[in-house]
Amino acid sequence: MTEKSFESDPLTVEVIRADRRYPMLPEARHSPPHNRLRELEVQPWEETLPERLSRAVSQQLPWHGIKLAETSDRETIVRAYINSLKQLGQYRSDVENLVGEACRANLKFRQGAGETHFEARDAILTTKLNEMMAPAFSAWKPAENIVSAELLSHPAEYYFQQFDTALSDEVANFSLQFFELLKRMVDLKLFGLVEWLPKQCCRYHFFRRVVIQGAAERTETVAEDWERGFDSNSRGRVVGNRRTTRKQSVKHEIRFARHEHELINAVRTSIRNSAVSMPPPIVRLIESVPEWLYPFVEVIDGQIVRERIVERDIAVEDWTQVDVRDEPIIDVDPGIVIGPFVLSGWGSVEIRKEQERRQAIEQAATQKLHNRLAPVLVAASIGLSGMALWLEYRWMQGDGGLLFVILATATAIGAAWQAFSDHAIRHRFAAPTFYVQCLTICAATSLLLAEWGIARMFNSLSWVTPVVLGAAAFLCYHVGRLFR
Repeated sequence: MTEKSFESDPLTVEVIRADRRYPMLPEARHSPPHNRLRELEVQPWEETLPERLSRAVSQQLPWHGIKLAETSDRETIVRAYINSLKQLGQYRSDVENLVGEACRANLKFRQGAGETHFEARDAILTTKLNEMMAPAFSAWKPAENIVSAELLSHPAEYYFQQFDTALSDEVANFSLQFFELLKRMVDLKLFGLVEWLPKQCCRYHFFRRVVIQGAAERTETVAEDWERGFDSNSRGRVVGNRRTTRKQSVKHEIRFARHEHELINAVRTSIRNSAVSMPPPIVRLIESVPEWLYPFVEVIDGQIVRERIVERDIAVEDWTQVDVRDEPIIDVDPGIVIGPFVLSGWGSVEIRKEQERRQAIEQAATQKLHNRLAPVLVAASIGLSGMALWLEYRWMQGDGGLLFVILATATAIGAAWQAFSDHAIRHRFAAPTFYVQCLTICAATSLLLAEWGIARMFNSLSWVTPVVLGAAAFLCYHVGRLFR
């Protein structure tokens, strides 16, 4: 791509692409001066997107398999035509769902002060999402049904050709309206654009609606109405009523944020071939992509070298505050695009948050498993220790064998090691490895000490061994507690 740039200020708010200005507004409403415009040159493969989408949609319609030479039944032809129109209607619903999820992914909530008021948060986010979606499909015209008794009274060749031409026009119109919708979303500052530069470099921007919630304000009004009356209860005292009105309000500031990312080593991959981490809103966006649109939706993957964020506060209509942050960074930076249009994007901070969230879920699942296994392992260790002592006693009497004693002892020590390990992980000890090693040695020497006691019943043994074992068990126990 060759870039025609006539900007002196590196901050670009509006762009021109294919002789069209984004956003396309009346001249008086354009905010930046001319030296902050960037003209993007259209890539050849981007020009063919509407035609390629038309062919892909046409091949999915029931009408695609109808041939007049093979099917001359009027009812079959009409059914294929009607079902094709219904399918185009379903495709429009798919687009609405996709755009809705894209808007939801580009709607962010921040807590500015105080604690989050969840009811107010949900209400304002729903309102803003509806405002973002409302103008998107206002100009989308539904497919026109040309079936009539007069048309079907003609020969099959005639109305078949009419249906075929009408469907071709509707499919082309569908594709045209789809890309006009994407352009309109850019005008509304809901979607963005991407420009591809030589040597696998690209620059793209996308928009966010940011809702910042302030602290809840609570007011209480008390109104009293007194009158003198007499009854058995009041005994002639002044009586009346008191009305207390409590009001709670939460202030929200609405902010437009424009994110511009500059990437190196940038590539376009299909959704299925992408291996980047995606936060939950982007996952929902990807899951909303219909099968027929899959070949046209791509993921930009590359290394971000510069990020510019322009936030425009529109909470007060007569006053505008612009906050520009220019951060020198290098990290992975993906985005979701359809041709030159950017549905949404996310950066390294969101990727790290998503990875931390997944790690927390894995840790919670592991800890839950440890919580379930710990009592079982403790019981198994105690039971195996008892079995080892019983097998040793039988062996000393001349029954059984030494091998079974050794196996039971080793298994009991292994179960104790796993139980101590689960205990250390569950309680997040400072040095779990050293704690587990010390406590396992303590348990092993204690079990060997008990086995020495059984052997002492049948043989004359030195008392040095139990002293060493007992000292080792005592020392390892107290050293292990230091690593908790």
